[in-house]
Amino acid sequence: MKASLKQLARGQEPQTPPEQAAPPSRTSRTAATRTDTRQVSAHFNPEAARTVKLIAVEQDKDVQEVLAEALNMLFSRYGKPVRVEVVSGRRKRTI
Repeated sequence: MKASLKQLARGQEPQTPPEQAAPPSRTSRTAATRTDTRQVSAHFNPEAARTVKLIAVEQDKDVQEVLAEALNMLFSRYGKPVRVEVVSGRRKRTI
């Protein structure tokens, strides 16, 4: 800032410092269970969300396991071979 004020006093235009490269972005910590996965999400009404959670509790499963089961049923209905493998913090299952 002082150099800029001195330059202004002499009638010179202040020189702007060269732009610095952006600092490297922080690497986020990702759980090992999320490696090589992609999030698939949607918005539903609160009652649908509660029902999915209720089914998960009744079946002693994670919500993710219940949704994986639903996706596998959908794939089967449309003749798709993809099978969703569930890897949660508690257990690993192929549904």
